[in-house]
Amino acid sequence: MIKPPKFTKEEKKFWQRHYRIEKADRIPVEWYRFHSADSDCDDEFFYYFSLRVFLLEDIYLKDSQITDEGVKYMVNFKYLQSLFLRKNRYLTNQSIQYFNQMENLQKLNITCTEITLTDLCEYLDNQSLREIFIDSDENEDEVSAKAAILKIKVPDCKIYLNCSHSTDFFDKPEKPIF
Repeated sequence: MIKPPKFTKEEKKFWQRHYRIEKADRIPVEWYRFHSADSDCDDEFFYYFSLRVFLLEDIYLKDSQITDEGVKYMVNFKYLQSLFLRKNRYLTNQSIQYFNQMENLQKLNITCTEITLTDLCEYLDNQSLREIFIDSDENEDEVSAKAAILKIKVPDCKIYLNCSHSTDFFDKPEKPIF
């Protein structure tokens, strides 16, 4: 087994503060899920986290402090399949370039962010996506036109508008726009 490099001073502070880990070899490189809601997770958090954690399948990050820079660090997580970024108000369409680089990404929730349906039509190009959740206040004709564009760009993907999950509170399926 390869011994991980020693911590830098700043990195050691990060792991002690967040996880009470004192030595680099105590950090598991494989995590199944990262879950944080209403937190102070920011770009620096994901910078240090991505230096040591390599395999991560699911990120649930609601209402944090990350920006597009934080999403850039998430590209380093191998096998990332689900990315829930609801209410992350500092995300912009610049994050889409990083979503496109996530080769295993199947589910993306960007509701209550600055990213729009128009942004997806212009910049999204990730064929692995199977479900996207996004908000839109556009009229039905505009949504239909954009749905047609997205159907061509990501043909095997269901796009859900103005909802956060594929089922409602009563476990009844939500209807995607296509």
